[in-house]
Amino acid sequence: MKLQVQDKSFYEEFSDGVKFFFNQQFKIDLSENLFTFLEIVAWIAILFVIDFILRAIIFPILKKMTKITQNDWFNFLYKNKVFTSAIHLIPISFALSMNILLFKDDGSVFHTVQKITQLITLIVFTQLIFRFINTIIDVYNEENSYTTIGVRTFGQMLKFIITFFSILSGIMILFTVDQNTIITVLGALTAAVLLIFRDAIFGFVSGLQISYSKIVKVGDWITISKGDIEGIVKEININLVKIEKFDKSIATVPTVDLVSSQVTNHMPMMETGTRQIKRSISFNVNSFKFCDEEMLNQFEKITLINQYILSKREEINLYNQNVTNSEIDINGRNLTNIGVFRIYVENYLKSLKTISQNDSIIVKQLPVSPLGMPLEIGCFTTTSSNLEFERIQSDIFDHLLTACRKFELEIMQSISLSDIKNL
Repeated sequence: MKLQVQDKSFYEEFSDGVKFFFNQQFKIDLSENLFTFLEIVAWIAILFVIDFILRAIIFPILKKMTKITQNDWFNFLYKNKVFTSAIHLIPISFALSMNILLFKDDGSVFHTVQKITQLITLIVFTQLIFRFINTIIDVYNEENSYTTIGVRTFGQMLKFIITFFSILSGIMILFTVDQNTIITVLGALTAAVLLIFRDAIFGFVSGLQISYSKIVKVGDWITISKGDIEGIVKEININLVKIEKFDKSIATVPTVDLVSSQVTNHMPMMETGTRQIKRSISFNVNSFKFCDEEMLNQFEKITLINQYILSKREEINLYNQNVTNSEIDINGRNLTNIGVFRIYVENYLKSLKTISQNDSIIVKQLPVSPLGMPLEIGCFTTTSSNLEFERIQSDIFDHLLTACRKFELEIMQSISLSDIKNL
């Protein structure tokens, strides 16, 4: 009778040798379940060692390259650990191909280990894509342009989609669900899916509109009419915009509000190096009067309006020679204290080096109200710095509020206790 010798693989011979060794040396009879468990533990340990060795070899080289190269892409790939995820895939891919050799004799164990390995592969691969997307966003963040917003929102939307399909893939791996079944269920749940991702879709579309229309970018000083929010944009993502207000608090608004509500971007004004002053002073109309000779003589001593008073006096005197009863101030032409003060304000603003002479300087009267007649001052400072702007504006109105007394004008304000005492 001819004996048939069955050839054994190297792994099977190695497994039998391990069992024999434990049986002879330690008198331990390894059962199949215990041996399978130890086999899995040993296999996991080997994969970790492979991963550790690869990282120990590759990482020092990559670190040196980041110091040498000035390429932003390479540096951000290293910073966001894209290379780490890529290295993790090597031992995992090795495990996927070797599992069938290690556990082929036990079908249930093989299927369980293979499913777990596939899930780990899915997670690591998803992590790799996420980190690569973060790298793209970081590279464009360095530019801080309007394109950055489109790239950021598109990247975050892509993350939502990848997460969604990764979860579906995980379900298919765990429960061995056919992909046609998944597609059928998704078709039935389309409305629910759209409802879940509604805010993300709105934010994504808003981000693209902001990027295309160049409405705002990170670092811009903006004012949003909805909620009366003013501050510096710190972050724009697919759902929210973070704004640092000037009191250092953080306000968050939906990204869609940048498109659907009125937004004022102050950066174009800042880039011109000028900033508008537009403020008014309200005067008591009862203090308005025609200027007599004594007042005009006093006004002639004011340098800024000296030439104006001289030319106007000559012009008015010549005109009034042909006017009957010109001694009555309502007849003919006469200067008023509010009119002379308006000319004084114009000349005063034109004399200041802190006021732009290339832009319009307008001093105009606004309609009279129960609060008096406002005299509005409109001009531009030669700086857009907040600190310098406020200082210049304050200096101008400090002077005008005091100078108006020289023209016998009264400023309208709420009556105080001292005013009552002076009555």
